[in-house]
Amino acid sequence: MKESILIGLLQNAALLIAFSMLYQNFWIKHEGPKNIFEKIIVGLVLSSIGIILMSTPWMMVPGISFDMRSVLLSVSGLFFGPIPTVIAMLATGFVRLSIGGVGLWMGLAVILFSGSIGLLWRKFRPNWKSNNYYMELLGLGLVVHISMSATTIFLPTDMILPALKVIAIPLIFIYSPVTMLLGILMVNQYKNWQNELARLKLQESERRFSQILESGNVLSLLLNNDGTINFCNDYLLEITGYERREVLGKNWFEGFVPFDERAKLKQLFSNGMINKKFSINFENRILTKEGEELYILWYNIALKSDTGEVLGTASIGVNVTDSKRHEKNLEEKNAEIEAQNEEYRKINQELLKAKEHAEESDRLKSAFLANMSHEIRTPMNSILGFSDLLKESKLTSEKQHRYIDVIEHSGKRMLNIINDIITISEIESGIVDIHNSEFNINEQIESIYASFKEEIAQNGINFSYLNTLPDSEAIIKSDGEKIYAVLVNLVKNAIKFTNHGAIEFGYNLKKDSEPAELEFFVKDTGEGIRQEQKELIFERFRQGSESLTRNYEGAGLGLAISKAFVEMLGGKIWVESDEENTASGKDGSATFYFTIPYDIKLNKKNSDE
Repeated sequence: MKESILIGLLQNAALLIAFSMLYQNFWIKHEGPKNIFEKIIVGLVLSSIGIILMSTPWMMVPGISFDMRSVLLSVSGLFFGPIPTVIAMLATGFVRLSIGGVGLWMGLAVILFSGSIGLLWRKFRPNWKSNNYYMELLGLGLVVHISMSATTIFLPTDMILPALKVIAIPLIFIYSPVTMLLGILMVNQYKNWQNELARLKLQESERRFSQILESGNVLSLLLNNDGTINFCNDYLLEITGYERREVLGKNWFEGFVPFDERAKLKQLFSNGMINKKFSINFENRILTKEGEELYILWYNIALKSDTGEVLGTASIGVNVTDSKRHEKNLEEKNAEIEAQNEEYRKINQELLKAKEHAEESDRLKSAFLANMSHEIRTPMNSILGFSDLLKESKLTSEKQHRYIDVIEHSGKRMLNIINDIITISEIESGIVDIHNSEFNINEQIESIYASFKEEIAQNGINFSYLNTLPDSEAIIKSDGEKIYAVLVNLVKNAIKFTNHGAIEFGYNLKKDSEPAELEFFVKDTGEGIRQEQKELIFERFRQGSESLTRNYEGAGLGLAISKAFVEMLGGKIWVESDEENTASGKDGSATFYFTIPYDIKLNKKNSDE
């Protein structure tokens, strides 16, 4: 029995050594993350080792066989990770299931606990190698095999205590140390490979560094602590045009560094001498014998004596002049391309705006034609309809007058529409001229007030005006007809949109403006104007509502005509509205303003006359 156990232990130990060789020769020597195929292959190899371990067991208690699969699976979880370990757990578990026996469930529990503890240790102790890994590995072995002892609860009741007595000491004093030793072996394999890798990389670095020093396109330079040149290679002489006797013993900063960089580089060199450390990577310009500038990228190393005193610097430089010039050309080309792209973007934006404007114009034309059809057809139908009614022989005098009033109102409405269309056409064609003459603005305001007073009073609306200048200063020189037309348009608009409240109009003199100007206003307590409409209403054929079902008439040309006239006179027109009330559906208010220049000297002269 003892001989059988010894043979089993030796066979298991040999297999565990094979397990460690797999880690050394396949796993760690292939740097970088493993793909799923490689992990599956390793998992299958581990499964094979585990099955072979299970095929060489030894009997500790009749009916219960033992092997070192617990060591294999726990160390696998720690070193190989989830996929290979889970594959090995499944394979060994299937084999143990096929073996059967009274220790079946204990054997399956050992497989599950061993692999899981190794995986959990890997997850929750990721830095275990950097600390005292001997104790970490011993701790892993103890936890795994104490857990293995606990799996005896899956044995028949009468076998639990005898099994524990037999396996406790081997598990603690053999299996746990074996787990630690196997882990130490694999850690050392990992460290040895890392050292070998570092050595190979160092050799490669040395080889490359030697090639750089020997390269004909690399500058080599040694400077003493006062900046004089102690050594330079042939390539430095080649690119600068100097001979060696002209360079050696010469001060580097005075002879090769451009004047505008000289002070800065001298200061850096002095700081390096004091701090015993130089800037490793540094780029600056140097001058050739002919005065041409070259760009050099330097790698600097401080040269020290045995006592640590800085004796100077050893510098290796790379000529990056062509790269700099190419980079500059690229920047210039990129700037040109960016400028072109910006120009194209502007053109595209203008084209997009033109397209949108054309589409909007087309829509407005359609809306205008529909509106004109409605606006002209409505009064025309009234004229024709009431004209037919006048033919009746039995009409009373009262009905005749009423019908004639309707016909007269409809005719005036049609005439206003036609006049507006003609006016806007003349404005668009550029044939409208300004006719300046002297007139009294107060008299014009009073005339407009008299024209609308009765009509507005009939609607129950208060109507008032404001003249702020005395008559002696109210004589201005401008196009009175156009100012009159603008004021009439604005007052008509106020009447159209005001159902109750008040309408006020007039002007104020703005002396603070340069030059001085008259600011006219028409204020009403009507519906008000929403923010998004404040610019649109001054465009041709635009109204507060463009629907044919609106409650008021008009072609939508009055404000466009008014804007054109005001701008011809050198002024501007705008509207302000009580937006808060308008947005909430309450009665709002709107005030239209427009300005015209006011020549004070001219009017003072008129006053003196």
